[in-house]
Amino acid sequence: MIRFICCNALLLATGALAQDPIPRVGDKCPTGTYRSGDYCKPYPSTAKQDQAIISKSGKNCPTGYYSSGDYCKQYPSQAGKEAIPRETGASCPGGWYKSGQYCLKYGE
Repeated sequence: MIRFICCNALLLATGALAQDPIPRVGDKCPTGTYRSGDYCKPYPSTAKQDQAIISKSGKNCPTGYYSSGDYCKQYPSQAGKEAIPRETGASCPGGWYKSGQYCLKYGE
């Protein structure tokens, strides 16, 4: 019984991550999301795709992501590839590599 409860709690937590609102940049939200106050929330139909959405840093998106307004959305085939913004001239942390104005995590 405890194993069943733990497994269900893990599944619920994982599903919630894909539905987290993201801070809105400018007036528009990326495709697959809608405006909710100062945030963009995924439509229920797109929340299950588990695509990461990050704010665009510069003009281009990192490898594995495509541009959607002021955001970069992860290609569905790249789900799980983690990206973080990189300051101009800064190096990436250990275990990460440079991709334009971003750092991508190795092995993802």
